[in-house]
Amino acid sequence: MTEPTTTTIWYPSDLGQRADGSPLYGYHHPDTAQVVVTGTEKQDGQQPAMALLGWLEPADSHHATPTASLLVQRAGAELRFSMQGQPCRGEAYSLEADLFSRHAGLLESSLLQDCSVIVCGCGSVGSLAALDLARSGVGRFLLIDPDLLAIENLCRHQCGLADVGRRKVAAVADRIRQINPRAQVQSHALPLEQLDPAVVASFAGGHTLMLACADSRRADRHAARLAAALHLPFLAIGLWERAFAGEIFYSHPGTPMPCYGCAFDGLSEGLTARPEPARFYSNETELEKLNFQPGIAIDISFVTQIGLKLAIDLLNLSNPQHVPRLLGHLSQFTLVCNSNDPRLGGERAEIFSHPLQVTTSVAVSYGPHRPPCRWSE
Repeated sequence: MTEPTTTTIWYPSDLGQRADGSPLYGYHHPDTAQVVVTGTEKQDGQQPAMALLGWLEPADSHHATPTASLLVQRAGAELRFSMQGQPCRGEAYSLEADLFSRHAGLLESSLLQDCSVIVCGCGSVGSLAALDLARSGVGRFLLIDPDLLAIENLCRHQCGLADVGRRKVAAVADRIRQINPRAQVQSHALPLEQLDPAVVASFAGGHTLMLACADSRRADRHAARLAAALHLPFLAIGLWERAFAGEIFYSHPGTPMPCYGCAFDGLSEGLTARPEPARFYSNETELEKLNFQPGIAIDISFVTQIGLKLAIDLLNLSNPQHVPRLLGHLSQFTLVCNSNDPRLGGERAEIFSHPLQVTTSVAVSYGPHRPPCRWSE
């Protein structure tokens, strides 16, 4: 006869400091005999699937419910665990020490926890950017997007079917907290142009990046002007039709360089003719009116991931220990090609010599009315 598998209880290292009778919330995976205790608060709206697991002794008799079968008892300085009356093995963890432990020697996650990112647009690009930056250790997010998640978004978005009908900012905020429950996330379900600049100014501080992931150049220009006024590093990631190619633009106040407005005033139409429909990738009720189709997730991700390497570099501008991934290697305005086949990109695909090309030769200059840019409007 096979002996039953001993259940493992993963619990916060400071659990013993919680008050007697505290409820224990988290996740139970019966098929793998694993239980993850996240804390003594349910965190409504932040961890929707979280359940009441049990109690920290001494527990009153009314605490015994079918869904609350974990019992943690004090034994001096130690804790003893049982699940439905059976002894369990306890494994302590620390979010600070363990969550980003695999980044050791690769990335200063402890410094990134104090960094902030303003994500303007939480669609295909913005959702991927927000979650990957959370995985990298960024600790503060301001999410801005007016849209709801639609069925048609799911093949490109980082959220799932359970989030359809929700505001994108709320769905992405939940996913960030599932990666790092201690991340600080603010969200505003309206366009950046309609958000009081004082809200952005109050959030920005220390190491903050303005990340423009909206679906039009007009929205990106507004984000760039706000970043300049607040003296923030700025990064825009955008896709061209069918995501056959994309563009990345960055600037920061530490080095004199043209701003976003200057750059696109001076470039040729062939490099700036990014589509300007009401919605670029989707959308939803207006999709049939567009003369191109949204890109697939793999193509969107390739461009976005290159941009995110620059995002990490921009967040570490003042960190002398940081080894830049791309900053200093890519030009200020970079084009990224997924396919140079005209059947996908039309005539503009011919500017690329091969698929997966990342350009380093596109030069931008100061605009005729703003030399040099003073990071203010």
